[in-house]
Amino acid sequence: MFKNKVFENIFSLGISQIANVAFPLVTMPYVSRIIGPEGYGILNYSTAFIGYFTLFILYSFDLSGTKIISRNIQDKEFVSKAFSEVIYSRCILYVISSILFMISLFFGEVLHKDYVVSIILFLGLLSSVFSPQFIYQSFQDLKIFSKINVVRGFINMILIFLFVRTREDYFYIPLFATVFNVTINIGLLIYAKRKYSLQLTRQPLNKLFTLIFNDRFIFISNVLGAFRATTNTIILGFFVTTKEIGYFTTSINFLFVVVNVLFIPISTAIYPFISNAFSKSSEVGNDIVKKIVPIITYFYFIICLCLLIFSPFLIKLIFGEKFNESIKILEIVSFAPLTMGLCNLLGVQVLLNYNFDKLYFRINLFCNIAGLLLNYYLSKKFGYYGAAWNIIFIDIMIIILCFCFLKKMKINIINWKYFSPKLIMLNLASIIKAKRLS
Repeated sequence: MFKNKVFENIFSLGISQIANVAFPLVTMPYVSRIIGPEGYGILNYSTAFIGYFTLFILYSFDLSGTKIISRNIQDKEFVSKAFSEVIYSRCILYVISSILFMISLFFGEVLHKDYVVSIILFLGLLSSVFSPQFIYQSFQDLKIFSKINVVRGFINMILIFLFVRTREDYFYIPLFATVFNVTINIGLLIYAKRKYSLQLTRQPLNKLFTLIFNDRFIFISNVLGAFRATTNTIILGFFVTTKEIGYFTTSINFLFVVVNVLFIPISTAIYPFISNAFSKSSEVGNDIVKKIVPIITYFYFIICLCLLIFSPFLIKLIFGEKFNESIKILEIVSFAPLTMGLCNLLGVQVLLNYNFDKLYFRINLFCNIAGLLLNYYLSKKFGYYGAAWNIIFIDIMIIILCFCFLKKMKINIINWKYFSPKLIMLNLASIIKAKRLS
């Protein structure tokens, strides 16, 4: 039976992201009422703190590992070597994280207050060590994730309703997540070894540290992106009331739901597809990018237009009349999916596939510093409206800089004739015809 890899992966990851969003939304009202603000606060703080270790352990391997494996997909020995290097490098990063975590646990008041929850969450980081997403992504075979995420989310939801009965039961929430995530990722790793005939071989320490060092620019760029997503709210908090922060975060969190469901599946699915095209030649990769640019642009533009038009209805439906102030904020950031999509296309899909890792890092660093200064000014002068506009301005800045540097290096990724509806449909059809026999 023939199946299209790219669209199958986009659909599968979309289902996976919907499951990741939907099941917590079902349990959230129940859990918040049972464990109360204090229990919820401990969970959220510990989860947020452990999130930094997750970012550190995953490093940049879901991008760099995917790129290098997808470009050498037929060389089993090379793929096994790259697979082993990523897994053992993550083991090193986990050991380093363990030392830092023990120090944090000893000196951090909130973490130490309920160290059991903190330790459970940290043990859950083993799922990041053994995460095989880069392997499945390299082979463009991500449909298994949607099936497992739906089943995992459903079982986890049922267990929460069964076991979380009193405030003292809140430790079950991270416990279930840890057990599921670690077990599933180890299982997926073993399955990937068998399915793709991979060998996990020991690698010299110096080679692993070299790999970690060489990937530092992509990793720091990822950290800067995550940092930028949180600093808007923090800086805004210096100038507005907690109620106004509530209006702002309501719109931004809703935006992130849209981004998680639509943006992440597309960017994750097309990355190995584009990397594989670049492995043949820069010309082939660039031609694929030229065909994808109009498709991405029109798709996200339609999504953004819908967000803009239906903002009042969506905010009132989901959050109620009390959050009417959030409507204008959501209208301002409604075109963020388009700007984020273009940032990802120019940065991750193009610059990284041309091996301009250092340039990608410098653009992100410059724009993050500029974003901090601009956010301070806009938040102080215009409140939450200024913070919302800052999100759009920084994305536009990244897009302009990427375009300028690509033009300077005489790399053209836009062919205006591909923007005609007729050619968009033809190019879409040509991608759909890129099938595999499974």
